[in-house]
Amino acid sequence: MLNLIRAKDPQAYVASTSRSLAKAARMKDAGYLTVIKDQNGHLKTAEKFDKVLELIGPVTVKETFTHVNEGGIVCVTGLLGNQWTLEHFDPITDIAPGAYLTGGYSGGRSRKEKINELFSYLQRYQVAAKPDRIFALRDLPAAHAYLASGQSMGKVVIDVDA
Repeated sequence: MLNLIRAKDPQAYVASTSRSLAKAARMKDAGYLTVIKDQNGHLKTAEKFDKVLELIGPVTVKETFTHVNEGGIVCVTGLLGNQWTLEHFDPITDIAPGAYLTGGYSGGRSRKEKINELFSYLQRYQVAAKPDRIFALRDLPAAHAYLASGQSMGKVVIDVDA
């Protein structure tokens, strides 16, 4: 994700969150300017942002809006928190003043145009898009262990033909 942002705006201020600050040095080496500790769904910062890509999902959306500037945008695109719907959420009081909530869903009907736009963007801005690690299908247990270790920093791909 960082490469997508930096390709278009190399000077953009991009922060990241992690449940483990053991990854902070790697994240900063990758280009994140700030790494914020996520402690049980609460960010250990008073910092506010204009745009937030929410990968944990509905379980942390309320908390996320406490870190959004007026006019800011929160886009929920992940469900890593294992909660699929917004519970006990009042959009009038829980969305920061003047802020916006949107989401991205890649399932359902085909979105050929959007996929083609993404590939055009990658090509136009010469975005390096490579996975964190690639495992052969026979190494699936090792891939699961790697993900469970908390060391991953990006997508892990399983190559079914390897």
